[in-house]
Amino acid sequence: MNTNELVVTLLATVLTAVISYCGHLLAKNNQALTILRAIEPLAKDAVIAAQKLGVTEYMTGMAKKNHAVQAVTQALLNAGFTIADEQVIKNAVEKAYVEQKELLAQYPQKKED
Repeated sequence: MNTNELVVTLLATVLTAVISYCGHLLAKNNQALTILRAIEPLAKDAVIAAQKLGVTEYMTGMAKKNHAVQAVTQALLNAGFTIADEQVIKNAVEKAYVEQKELLAQYPQKKED
């Protein structure tokens, strides 16, 4: 085998490994992107549901937030996703609350007895 063939074979082997690795990273990033796209509408619905729950029973703001975070987490688990960093879900829930503050104000909250 001459030097040129050796170099071409070596480069082809290295390129195959690099392309395979990059494909793996893109697949992981695509899943992460899918999760991030799914979290936003789930968080909005979970925040509304938690606020509506506060109409019939007294709940602190933290309890409603925890309820919404658990709802989003469960919905993602049911869809086959897992989130290692729960802070992503908490951030999405907080963002959904801020964006829907006027809508949420229409649900009168039950007062503490």
